[in-house]
Amino acid sequence: MYAKDIVALTAFAALAERALAFNSHRHLHRRDVEKRAIVTDWVTVWETVAVTPGHEKEASATEFIAYAPPATTPSTTLVTAVQPAPQPSSSSAAGSVSVPPASEVSTATATTKATTPVVSTPPVSQAPTATATASDAYNATDPDATIMGVFAKKRGIAYNDPHLGDAFGANCDKCGWGYNWNSEAQGFNIKFNFIPMLWSDLPVHTSHWDYDATRSLVGGAKAIFSFNEPDNAGQANMSPQDAANAHIKYINKFAGRAQIGAPAVTNSGRPGEGLEWLRNFLSACNGRCSVDFCNVHWYSEAQYAETLFSHLDAAHEACGGKPIWLTEFAPVGDQAQAPDFLRNVIPRLDQLDYLHAYSYFMVAPGKLMGDGDSLSDTGKLYATL
Repeated sequence: MYAKDIVALTAFAALAERALAFNSHRHLHRRDVEKRAIVTDWVTVWETVAVTPGHEKEASATEFIAYAPPATTPSTTLVTAVQPAPQPSSSSAAGSVSVPPASEVSTATATTKATTPVVSTPPVSQAPTATATASDAYNATDPDATIMGVFAKKRGIAYNDPHLGDAFGANCDKCGWGYNWNSEAQGFNIKFNFIPMLWSDLPVHTSHWDYDATRSLVGGAKAIFSFNEPDNAGQANMSPQDAANAHIKYINKFAGRAQIGAPAVTNSGRPGEGLEWLRNFLSACNGRCSVDFCNVHWYSEAQYAETLFSHLDAAHEACGGKPIWLTEFAPVGDQAQAPDFLRNVIPRLDQLDYLHAYSYFMVAPGKLMGDGDSLSDTGKLYATL
């Protein structure tokens, strides 16, 4: 978005990976407010958009996604900016990572209903600890999951609407797990292994985290996700030290019962974000955080698909050689290129041994879904490739 005049693409084709990372991500989480079907729990729905140097495009007016805390007052949806990478030459090839330059950062007011969600949050001691009942076992038995979260079927379903998640899952024999940026499955099909996430350390999430996570584990969850993009000011927005302390407090207690992921980070190359944030988090943990795998996201234009794999390689190294989960990824810009993008990357993701799971962004109209319960052309490919 916010097009800029740049020199020919070939002028910077040899730029280092870090410079490309600065300019190919720009994680713009500009998302609409969407009501969840839980009492009066309202959430902010976000869209992840990225831009590659010289190919900035405006985001669509209608966007979807990720679970965010209900607002108690009218809230402001922030369009965060990521500064362009410093250039090694005099060429003015600075791009944006899904947003305008900092001086152009704008805010869009999104009105939400100031209703406190009704949440029953018994302490952990009262949470289910025995055999799950039929109503609790929304994960049930997953024959495609091996011990401790290493899935025989890597492919996952990222959803907000459980009805659409189920509709997509019914057409995806290659899918084995799912998540919704939330700690509760909200009725997602029991044949898939649901992975709970603690979106941030805000009370709206932590107040019922122990109960929801325990219930998920009783139902068969093989993994737990820590915070969502704490390196992104528009998402969980936590410092590495604060995230380490909160991870120890809220996540460590489930070690040994499921695979635990480090907080999910973007592929931003801005200082203090992306993999640099992850390294700082692990340093702040100083060995005290339970982490079995690292969780990363990737967005860029389809022509830069190769940077997905260099990002995964770098994440694997930053994580100390531990497995990687890719829980958000998609090309941005011309969506007509999405099918070819998937044909290119899915076989390689399936063959990448240290990548234990991945999920495309996301099961929603205009993305993996078409009209009603039908799959889009991109969705059909993701379900069957």
